[in-house]
Amino acid sequence: MPNTLAYIALIFWPIITLFLFKHLRPIPASFWTIVGGFLILPVKTSIDFPMIPEIDKQSLAGLCALAGCIMTRGVKVRLLPEAGAERWLIVLLLIIPFFTVLNNQEAVYIGSQLVPGLKLYDSVSIMFRVYISLVPFIIGLQLFKTKNDQLELFKLLVIAGIWYSLPILFEIRMSPQLHTWVYGFFPHSFSQQIRFGGFRPVVFLGHGLIVSMFVVTVLASSVILWKEKLKTYSFSALAVMSYFIVLLFLCKSVGPFLLGIGFLIVAVYFKSAWVKGICLIFLLIVYLYPILGIFDLFPHQLFIDVAKAFSIDRAESLSFRFFHEGQLLDRANEKFWFGWGDWGRNRLEDSVTDGLWIIIFGQSGAFGFASLFGLLTLSVTRAIRSFKLIADKTELSLLLNHALLIAIIMIDQLPNSSLSRGWMWFLIGALLGRANHIIRESKKNQVSAERTQL
Repeated sequence: MPNTLAYIALIFWPIITLFLFKHLRPIPASFWTIVGGFLILPVKTSIDFPMIPEIDKQSLAGLCALAGCIMTRGVKVRLLPEAGAERWLIVLLLIIPFFTVLNNQEAVYIGSQLVPGLKLYDSVSIMFRVYISLVPFIIGLQLFKTKNDQLELFKLLVIAGIWYSLPILFEIRMSPQLHTWVYGFFPHSFSQQIRFGGFRPVVFLGHGLIVSMFVVTVLASSVILWKEKLKTYSFSALAVMSYFIVLLFLCKSVGPFLLGIGFLIVAVYFKSAWVKGICLIFLLIVYLYPILGIFDLFPHQLFIDVAKAFSIDRAESLSFRFFHEGQLLDRANEKFWFGWGDWGRNRLEDSVTDGLWIIIFGQSGAFGFASLFGLLTLSVTRAIRSFKLIADKTELSLLLNHALLIAIIMIDQLPNSSLSRGWMWFLIGALLGRANHIIRESKKNQVSAERTQL
């Protein structure tokens, strides 16, 4: 059970937010509110208010940042995007819960447990939860416009990574204990954090895989700064990048390590056209994987056999994931379009849900999956669309690598659910906001040139 300090930390976060927005510009203030809350607030601790979802570290950080932006003079942050496909995708995500509830009013058994049917109250609650989860995206979309804004984001990520590496290294050596010591309980299965004769760090993030994906993002940011020849504090960009490669290796999570090294190789050695193509291939994989799974065409056994060549344990883990994913997919197909909704109705007795895609498909159906992943796809594709509007090579490289990072985050949602952490939505919104600004400025310049000719 969480101790008193866990609840005090949540209660005091709005006060910390006020301090940040009073002394910092909107982008760093929003960053430290959202990302800082993700890094240091307790997991599985929430404050329950009537009629709205429980307020935990993710929702609290996003709402505090939104309130800070709205109250800051000179910053116009709307509750919804002003226009564009992103606006209508968010609106669709807010409407879907009503159709889900209409299609799930009957009670169902999950094993021996009777789960009641959904009511109108549930649709309102789900709608609030969906909106709150997207608040960091909405903020990032509207705050990030220029190349300097984009660079500042990656500088802040590297700074956060450097400081957070200290408790990460402590737990790698001493075992994951900090969450227990500070907040009074361990947030997950301790046995899952034991790997390769050592420990995966958990710190205040809930699981070793989540820590590893954070390090992947920081490593990608350090690669981007290295390409821009930018130092962090007094450390050279190469030294910082090398440090995070070693740190990611020490985190002992195979999947995130491969994603991080994959980003490094592609960003450093591949030409722009190839990077663009890889981004599009990743997008295709994200949609092909569920489709092939629905029609039972994905070669699961081939991947298990390949995993056996590296490790029997990894092969067994992959087989376990595929088995439960298949069971959940069969369940999701029964409510294909709008899903089963909340209260675990999308699950089976003793089922294990890992990938975000199957969670969203099971809860919100095909429409929910297409809408949510459509926001990520839109960010990457609109960034690709804006490539041809940029003449500066360094600016092009920055945008391209940002798009590659988001595409890699999308790939990670097939086996894992790291996107449920709001800070990643902040990165996605930042990419789309930057791409939108490039396109708008290009149109303005074109109109101005046409008027000059006339």
